Amino acid sequence: MFDFDVLKISEADAADNRDVFGFHLVKLDSRVSDIPRGPALTLAPETSVAAAIETMLSRRRGAALVVRNQQPVGVITDRDILAQAGGDIDDLRLVPVETLMNPCAEPLHASDSVGVALRSMCARRQWHMPIVCSRGLLLGALDIADVSLWLRDRLTLMSVEAAFT
Repeated sequence: MFDFDVLKISEADAADNRDVFGFHLVKLDSRVSDIPRGPALTLAPETSVAAAIETMLSRRRGAALVVRNQQPVGVITDRDILAQAGGDIDDLRLVPVETLMNPCAEPLHASDSVGVALRSMCARRQWHMPIVCSRGLLLGALDIADVSLWLRDRLTLMSVEAAFT
């Protein structure tokens, strides 16, 4: 698992932290709900793999949330489909996505910190995670690319601030 302390990335507020590679400490205590992201691609559990592939290709997405009654039950990725196909996707065309999806054991909550989200993604090796409200209803999805762009923007802002101090 990724050790955030190695890069001196912390969720804790510490007033006396020094620069790391020319940047101030990156704080990961912002909320998951603060990270800009696009709308989540969702599929019903009974959606066929053929329909899932078509939808994912048309929306240019590598993953989709599988949702039942407004609650996430899993995530299906293009990798899941390819790994299961073993070279012949035609055999899977009529199979429902719920047979290939990764079950959603514990989704992220909108109130979770970015640090919690990163630790959860790394521990589970899931790069696409659903975000739910306190009642467990789907609010959206968080992708590792969203987190990477958010971090890049934080580092850019910090480097600009450092240049003027």
